[in-house]
Amino acid sequence: MHRVMCIVFVLFSLLSLSTVGQTNGELTIEKAVSLAVQNNPELKTLRYEIDALKAAKLQSGLMPNPEFEVEAENILGSKDFNGFNNSEITAVLSQDILLAGKISKRVKVAETNISLAEWDYETKRIEIITAVRKAFQQALAVQLLIEKNEELIEVSKEFIANLQKRVDAGKISPAEVSRAKIILNSLKIDLNRLKSEYENYKSELLSLIYQPDLTIDELIGELEYPVDIPSYDSLLNQLTNNPKLKRYESEYDKQTAIVNLEESKAVPDLTISAGIRRLNDAKANTFLIGASIPLPIFDRNQGAIQEAKIRLDQKKREYFSVKNRLTLQLNVLYERLNTLIETADQLSGESIPEAEDAFQIIKEGNLVGRFAIIDVLDAERTLFELQNQYLNIIGQIHSTQIEIEGLIAKEIN
Repeated sequence: MHRVMCIVFVLFSLLSLSTVGQTNGELTIEKAVSLAVQNNPELKTLRYEIDALKAAKLQSGLMPNPEFEVEAENILGSKDFNGFNNSEITAVLSQDILLAGKISKRVKVAETNISLAEWDYETKRIEIITAVRKAFQQALAVQLLIEKNEELIEVSKEFIANLQKRVDAGKISPAEVSRAKIILNSLKIDLNRLKSEYENYKSELLSLIYQPDLTIDELIGELEYPVDIPSYDSLLNQLTNNPKLKRYESEYDKQTAIVNLEESKAVPDLTISAGIRRLNDAKANTFLIGASIPLPIFDRNQGAIQEAKIRLDQKKREYFSVKNRLTLQLNVLYERLNTLIETADQLSGESIPEAEDAFQIIKEGNLVGRFAIIDVLDAERTLFELQNQYLNIIGQIHSTQIEIEGLIAKEIN
């Protein structure tokens, strides 16, 4: 693998080679990435392709085989030429000599084919790593939501138990407990929905790492926040690290090598020969040498040369098309990430703290008769919804960040 590829994809190499210890049923993002890269059949197929092209390079560097020819004349005829008495037997060894550096130029084309295959491998590998990291983070976000909602359900149960004591003491109406139980049931329904989503995400993750029988009891990881996002211009400059763009360096080299090879084919190849001739009637041997070369009068490989040059221009246009498409993707993802971060800051900096304060004030005020039970329930439900929304936003931030990292082939520090 050439040096620049190792530099570009050092993050993903570290991820794929990392072997973080884990207990049975636990899965880390590093282990998930390692399993995906190790087991993915498409990557194995691309590796075979690289090996096959290396064998093709070996073949392209070989000289053509020499040709050995034996010819007998004046045999098995009539009169004086009956039998072999007056025959002439000639043995000739001939060799094609490829001129204009055709062999070295064929090897150069073969080398660029290998380089392109390596870029295809890296492109697929980054796509797989990005997909695994995104699926893992989505599953992890839902896992954290489940844990949070289970905590909220326990808090609601304690609150209902306290309400029931007040009902038993004749201080409040049983209807207040019924209202609280309605909210509790709603939380349980949401929890069941989240558990179903969690199983779906785990199934997707297992399919990506090609371990359908692996048992995942818990995902190990954290959704760290806040995220320090570089400027758009900085990310745009790093977009050139994307292997879909980097591969065009090899594309240009290949097409240039093809142009050179086709131009060399305009120079005809030389055939030299040497042999011995036996003249049986004279009981004598003679030697012969020869050389031949086609005359490039009509076919000077003009069409193939012109086609190769057009293909080179075509690849240059393709590069800008791919770059424009990737730039658009980066722009959309960057705008989405900024919006999500602003929303998360709003929730964590204002909405959730205010909802927590309001819930605490209303809860304490209810104990002295300043607020009704319905006010407590509404404040509690509002707080729960904001906390769930915040965790959802954090999960989306990380998913979007991972997609951007996949585009620039580099971790956002």
